[in-house]
Amino acid sequence: MRSFFILVPSPHPTGPVKGACALANALAPSRRVVLVFLKPGPGVDAALDDRVERVTLAEVAGGWRGRLAAYRAMLAAAGGRSRVASISMCFSADTLNRFCRTDAVICASVRGNLPQNYRHDYGAPGLGLAATHLWLLRSFDHVVAMTSAMARQIRRVAGVRADVIGNFVDEASLDPFRQRSVPREGPLRAVFVGSLSRRKQPELLVEALGGLIESGGHLDLVGDGPLRASVHSLVEKRGWQRHVHLHGQVANPYPLVAGADAFVLPSRSEGLSRAALEALYLGVPCVLRDVDGNGELVANPEAGALFCSDADLGHALTQVAIASRKRDSSCSLLPPAFRQEHAAQHYREILEKAP
Repeated sequence: MRSFFILVPSPHPTGPVKGACALANALAPSRRVVLVFLKPGPGVDAALDDRVERVTLAEVAGGWRGRLAAYRAMLAAAGGRSRVASISMCFSADTLNRFCRTDAVICASVRGNLPQNYRHDYGAPGLGLAATHLWLLRSFDHVVAMTSAMARQIRRVAGVRADVIGNFVDEASLDPFRQRSVPREGPLRAVFVGSLSRRKQPELLVEALGGLIESGGHLDLVGDGPLRASVHSLVEKRGWQRHVHLHGQVANPYPLVAGADAFVLPSRSEGLSRAALEALYLGVPCVLRDVDGNGELVANPEAGALFCSDADLGHALTQVAIASRKRDSSCSLLPPAFRQEHAAQHYREILEKAP
């Protein structure tokens, strides 16, 4: 039985870090779990099981070389390669973890479509960063992808076989927010949770709201980012201030999500949205662009709809919200492959094989 070390860049409330916390919570009842942060941060904004050990290497002397030495010493003290697995998420954590193969069975958990994500976030230089990240994967004992589409991309670009383990959420922490009173009443409500950035396409979403607003509907935009001022101006230009509410960053968005008829995320690239997973677990159907692995997430019609062209977004959103009102249950809409215990069991199986 191995100890599991989970290595992430910093305690920031990002999707990958919340994913690391959900994995730690799922493994903690049966394994020793250590969550390790490489850099400082404001906090993960996620519940952690008391049995999960937390370590930060931010204050270790010697920069990245010192952090690597400290992390390798931790792995060796826990029993070394025959007794320890080290799972990393994101570029900096993967970069450090690749040097630990003599100290642990190492696994990289890829959290998105790297070429698309890095290109949208960093422009043309992002493609070089993505190529470097994909090349790093060749050093690992195991690589995990969140969808079959991502696994195929990793195999095609990096020549590495990836195990598919669906992204997942910490289900116990979401249960208290599930809406029990369905069907809902009042105006149709949609919710967006994500950064107000070019990749997430919030301006397109506002442009597509005509049908929903004609029926008296409402959109809650949760998140912040470089396009916030532009989105606000667009809402004012349309005269939709009564129908569109920009909440900014919200520590606890789950009441807004659970109270919506539809969750919408028109991102041009999305490895597998944690916010969409949370919505589906709370019984809220999703409207997602037909990219990456989104088709695996909403394969069941009750779980929502995909759209291909920008012109189809508004119609898809209105139809999903209307259909949602007819459901008589707020039970989870997550496919079995994206449930927390299923994913944790898969990690245990692949990482506890003999090295």
